[in-house]
Amino acid sequence: MIVREPREPCPEEARENLRIIRELMERSTRYSTFSGMSGILAGSAAILGAVLTHSLQPKSGKMFLLIWSVVVVFALTNDYFLTKRKARGVGKHIVSRLGKQMGLASVPGFGMGALLTLFFWQHNLLDYIYPIWMLCYGIAVLAVGLFSQREVSYLGYAFLVAGAINLLLFPAHGLVGMALSFGGLHIIYGIIIGRKDRREAERRDMGIR
Repeated sequence: MIVREPREPCPEEARENLRIIRELMERSTRYSTFSGMSGILAGSAAILGAVLTHSLQPKSGKMFLLIWSVVVVFALTNDYFLTKRKARGVGKHIVSRLGKQMGLASVPGFGMGALLTLFFWQHNLLDYIYPIWMLCYGIAVLAVGLFSQREVSYLGYAFLVAGAINLLLFPAHGLVGMALSFGGLHIIYGIIIGRKDRREAERRDMGIR
């Protein structure tokens, strides 16, 4: 039987292994697949939805829900494709174990928002649904933020604060709060993420780890 002596890695090989391990760890923790542009588009869609709601003054709950359903579908569709493109750029997959966990974490917040929307619709109180949407969305975003970068958690807290202020102090001006929160906060978030991504891209191009 031939017994081989264990081979000690050379210094260059050890440094290369450490570099690869460090790069993989940084890629898994530092780079989020959330797209800044998707936040800007979602915020713009929310502002447009608020403008249409104010201009059309929909009398029926069906028309009201149609306007905001289109806004939600537009935002989610853009978020999916832009997030998919960004995930590919940083070597990740949008459909992954982590992605599934993030989706499941957001279900209670979104589900409660849908349930309360149905309740408000049945009782003809949809004019007061906006702060409820802010609070439920904030809860969902905070749950997702547990698996993502800190900016996502900040966005969730911002929605909780905006929803609480709107609900307690300005319940009759929910549409304005909707434009400022879902519109303004998403756009601010998108700009911050976009700038952060550009800085990270510049660092990678310069070879800084």
